[in-house]
Amino acid sequence: MKDGIYFVVFSSNQNDVGNGTVVVKDGSVNGGDFGFTYQGKIDGEKLDLHVFQHNPNAQNIFHGVNEYTINLSIAEGPGGYSLSGSVNGIAGAILTVKAKKIGDLI
Repeated sequence: MKDGIYFVVFSSNQNDVGNGTVVVKDGSVNGGDFGFTYQGKIDGEKLDLHVFQHNPNAQNIFHGVNEYTINLSIAEGPGGYSLSGSVNGIAGAILTVKAKKIGDLI
């Protein structure tokens, strides 16, 4: 992924949806939303994203789980990126993410 600020919309195969913001710089990804923080490293077309809950009142798209790692594949498309992958340790849990670039870094 190219450096920048992205608005992300994610959905699970368990019919839950959420959104947040991430910043990509030099292969590092950092971001979050009102309940969760996301951090990871890009390696080619792959992103291992660690997600952890910072707000105990926030509901997770994977119910009952407050920390996990997602192994995502990255595909560039018009206006941004599509990512999809599985969650470590949660059998059958699939996540898809649409990332739209909303700004450059200074």
